[in-house]
Amino acid sequence: MDMFEEINKTKKELPRIKTIKSSILSYNYNFYEKAAMIIFFICFVMGIVLGNLFPACGTSSTIYADVCDNTVFNFSLTLIIWFISFILCMFIFGLGHIIYILNEINKKMK
Repeated sequence: MDMFEEINKTKKELPRIKTIKSSILSYNYNFYEKAAMIIFFICFVMGIVLGNLFPACGTSSTIYADVCDNTVFNFSLTLIIWFISFILCMFIFGLGHIIYILNEINKKMK
């Protein structure tokens, strides 16, 4: 048997954008998954706000080491908040998905 014939028999079409969109929109998110998305959006915005509220020192004075001449957006604080919120929301979303799977198993067993 030719290898290329076997590949042609077993290959599948790549999913189209319409089928991907319809499969995503048909999924029903439970409370935990919705809460994770809302919490991530709120933390994303709060990261930007806190980056502005607690700015980093752009340049310091040459005479006085403790004096900041100008301040810049604190991007490192923003990234830390985004990363922590992403990890937290992934755990919450994962917990929600596990609950969804267990509910589906429970429905099939009844």
